[in-house]
Amino acid sequence: MRAEHAVDQPTPTGDEPPVPAAFADVIGYHLRIAQEASFQAIRQGAEGSELKPGWYTVLTILQDNPGATPSELSRHCGRDRSTLTATLKDLSTRGLISRRRKRLDQRSYTVRLTAKGEEMLERLRLHSQQHDARLDAIVGVQNKPLLLAMLRQIVAGLSGRDD
Repeated sequence: MRAEHAVDQPTPTGDEPPVPAAFADVIGYHLRIAQEASFQAIRQGAEGSELKPGWYTVLTILQDNPGATPSELSRHCGRDRSTLTATLKDLSTRGLISRRRKRLDQRSYTVRLTAKGEEMLERLRLHSQQHDARLDAIVGVQNKPLLLAMLRQIVAGLSGRDD
């Protein structure tokens, strides 16, 4: 009996897909759709490069934490280590990061940006700033603190933290 909630939703402008009535008031669905729209906009703005949205986060964290382990990166990124492993492999294959085995524990390794990774990060930073300005315009600068607080509240509540 959720169909009545669909009436309360804004009418699609034609650019966005219609929201199934069962998901009209499901926060998780709307978070996922917003994330996907954001990722698509990032890819389109990258003008055909092989950019992947998660690279900026990983490269930025590595710039701030040279020599981090994959487990440390996972915590900083908020991503499961198993999904981060594929990203690290991709970045390494492209020469954007280097991986080194730890001397005292050959099962573990550290990760650093390469010079090529630093260059890519600068390009991604400019692109990210433009994308974030677009999001600011969509959300409204006056609403941004509230939206960020609500998103942090969701993360804290779902991860069991009381931030």
